[in-house]
Amino acid sequence: MEPNVLLTIEGQQWSQNDQPQAVRLTTEGRLFREELAWYIVYHESQATGMEGTLTTMRVADDGTVSLIRTGSHDMRLTFKAGDRHITRMETPYGDLDVEIYTSLVQSTITEAGGSIHLGYTIDLNKREHMNTRLDVEIKRRH
Repeated sequence: MEPNVLLTIEGQQWSQNDQPQAVRLTTEGRLFREELAWYIVYHESQATGMEGTLTTMRVADDGTVSLIRTGSHDMRLTFKAGDRHITRMETPYGDLDVEIYTSLVQSTITEAGGSIHLGYTIDLNKREHMNTRLDVEIKRRH
């Protein structure tokens, strides 16, 4: 899998009374189109705490975005504005029940690259309530 895009991934998380904590990561990945969807695939690094994990973002033509992680952290999340989604995340430290409520899904992707913008809240094991903003910029490498 030869990388053909440069990804800039910026995430912010905050709880009710906290200031947003921002993380910015630049990595190489692969962009391709298959079966009515764009796929962005990249390897997580030590910087994200998920080394050994392959992340796939699937952006369907209907606007739904799926985030699929396999490896040291297994998880599948689906983002569709206004939807609530419940899943289980498998980590080396145990399994977590994860509930997602999606407030924002915007994506523009072409052969040249594009962007994905997600806004959602996460409930981990019905205890921790985190607001999250994820922005991914995709630039074709020459």
